[in-house]
Amino acid sequence: MSVRVRRAGSRVLVMRLVDWEAEESAAFEPVLDALDMLTPYVEVLEPGVVAVPLRRGAGDEAAFCETLIDTVSGLVDQDCLTGVADGLFAAVLAAREGRIVPAGRDAAFLARRDIRDLQATGLVDAETCETLRHLGIDTLGAFRDLPGQAVAERFGANARRAQLLAAGQLARPLVPRPAAPELTVTDTPETPYATVEQAVFAARPLAERLLSVLDGRNLACTRVTITARTGSGMERRRTWQLDPAIGAAELARRVRWQLEGWLSGSAASETVDETAHAVTVLELAPGGLIGLVAAGRGLWGDKGAQDVKAEAALRHAQSRFGPDAVQIAAATDGRDLPERFGSAAWEVEHAPPPPSGPWPGTLPDPLPSLIGTDEQVAVLDAAGTPVQALARGDLSAAPALVALGGKRIPVVAWAGPWPVSERWWSPAARRYARLQVELADGRAALLVCEGGQWKAVGWYD
Repeated sequence: MSVRVRRAGSRVLVMRLVDWEAEESAAFEPVLDALDMLTPYVEVLEPGVVAVPLRRGAGDEAAFCETLIDTVSGLVDQDCLTGVADGLFAAVLAAREGRIVPAGRDAAFLARRDIRDLQATGLVDAETCETLRHLGIDTLGAFRDLPGQAVAERFGANARRAQLLAAGQLARPLVPRPAAPELTVTDTPETPYATVEQAVFAARPLAERLLSVLDGRNLACTRVTITARTGSGMERRRTWQLDPAIGAAELARRVRWQLEGWLSGSAASETVDETAHAVTVLELAPGGLIGLVAAGRGLWGDKGAQDVKAEAALRHAQSRFGPDAVQIAAATDGRDLPERFGSAAWEVEHAPPPPSGPWPGTLPDPLPSLIGTDEQVAVLDAAGTPVQALARGDLSAAPALVALGGKRIPVVAWAGPWPVSERWWSPAARRYARLQVELADGRAALLVCEGGQWKAVGWYD
């Protein structure tokens, strides 16, 4: 007999400091220390705002919120508001009003919210919200009810993700999971970092290493856990939520915020041995991994001003000519040139699957830089007689001229032919031969003879 075990889901509590205006993020560290007394896991969304997981059914949520508010107020003299919901997005909005959204009611709670609250997702800007309002979309519920494909075509993949959040979906749990060891980056200095400046100076190249590791796997992270160990053996760890399109400078700034709180507190202690509080290990571990496309990293990596303009132009083209107007090419499985490349509508369709392995008889690299022209040509010998590709894999004569566009261009060098027989068992069977030629005008072409007719299927740089 098998027994299915159903694990209790978790809810999300978001705490927001009411009057948080501190310029130095180190001032936020005492608040986090106070929260550590109540819960084993705190995720920092930004200075002044944190999220805490709550196990569904574990106790009175309202009572826990009151305890948290009293603890923060009593220990650090800060007033705060709390919000509880099933998902992080709903909890962030609920914390603005000090509300507890009943379990299973995120979608109903979000539906009544003003369209400007989409900006809290970090995926939609104010201009997009105003555009939606001009279109008559005033609430998150109205935005949620729009066709998903239409949202992706008009506003892009980020707006589509925001639409799912507005529908109460994509609600990731706040559950700490250890990062894969190969994705974690660590700095172990020969001389421990005794000051914030020293540690932050090392944090920038460490952040660049982390992003480089993730980029190498086409990944981005939505949170990072910063761990620091000191000479006395003390370990401090804190998790921050990130924009998945974050750069190294912004990630290093998170490290600075955290180290300022830790090291300034250590410096204030009465311990004479300064090396006991120096940082001996600094570690960054990514979490909440997603693909670069889902992260909104743009067509060419990190978004810059030019990238944003280019994407806006592409979306404008899609809005005028349809979702298929902008195609992204990718290498895929296949033997012949048309099969070696696939395409998909940008931000609407999934990219073609990558090559899965070697294909016998495939055209070797380097491939032609220009394909799809398929100009009809004639290959001639020195006497001007047409050259044919024979069934046994030879040519009827050595190529000397290529007739193209009304001109006869001398052949400087040639290689081949390479006969190809495809799918002999099916109605789609093909037999053709490839030939590479270098012409006297400096061009190089890939020619194909099929059914006795030559054509140029590709041109090399």
